[in-house]
Amino acid sequence: MIFSSLLSAQNSGRTADCFTVIASSLNNDIGKMLIIHQDGRIESQLEGMIRQHVLDTVKNLPWSKAMILSLEDQSGETYRIFWDRMTTKYHAIVFGGGHISQPLVQMLIQLDFIVTIVDDRPEFANQARFPGAHTIICENFHQAFKKLVISTDTAVIIVTRGHRYDLECLRATMGSKARYLGMIGSKKRVKEVFAVLREEGRAEDLEGRLKAPIGLDIRAETPVEIAVSIVAEVIGVFRGGGSGRSLSGPREGDYGLRNP
Repeated sequence: MIFSSLLSAQNSGRTADCFTVIASSLNNDIGKMLIIHQDGRIESQLEGMIRQHVLDTVKNLPWSKAMILSLEDQSGETYRIFWDRMTTKYHAIVFGGGHISQPLVQMLIQLDFIVTIVDDRPEFANQARFPGAHTIICENFHQAFKKLVISTDTAVIIVTRGHRYDLECLRATMGSKARYLGMIGSKKRVKEVFAVLREEGRAEDLEGRLKAPIGLDIRAETPVEIAVSIVAEVIGVFRGGGSGRSLSGPREGDYGLRNP
């Protein structure tokens, strides 16, 4: 049952944390598993105190990489438990189906992202316009949020047709676990959005987190160029950094040995 559940999670693009007993003073527990799904649902072959001990231990333990937990329950039984995360493809949610979104979605698909496109206009949210998109939601943004799962493997890209819709999307996603949160717009438009959020007392929630105006500065002008700048920024965030500067320029540790 657990393995079929893991397969279902993988096929639908969801993450799951897997805990497997690899050593125990109770030999009949070896090989048993506990799964915590992305939506918080728990499936467990472990019972009693050790089940709760695992859940309590990892509640405030941030995920970094696969590890072995050494635990002891209240009865003195000892366990070594392998903790791994079944990751799936990254997920990109693009709000707005305009002219920038078309090349943007195609680039994200080429990067192996699972892509969801959201727009309330049928002529901008259809398979013909976005071939290869995994999910297309043609509903108003407020309704669409009820169908979305946003995790630490998600990039939220807001490229709507107006700051009214930008605000709607920001309000709904700013409290999410999205690894990347970006919004298109001129500096003036971004200031207007922040002014509204500041009046609502919510602007601080986005300080240092929201990428706006979205994308890297490459003097992009055309929709395709703007899409390139956005995708480059998304890659940088998902790869854990990068300066965004030219690789041919001087860098720390570069002692003048690079070729011109």
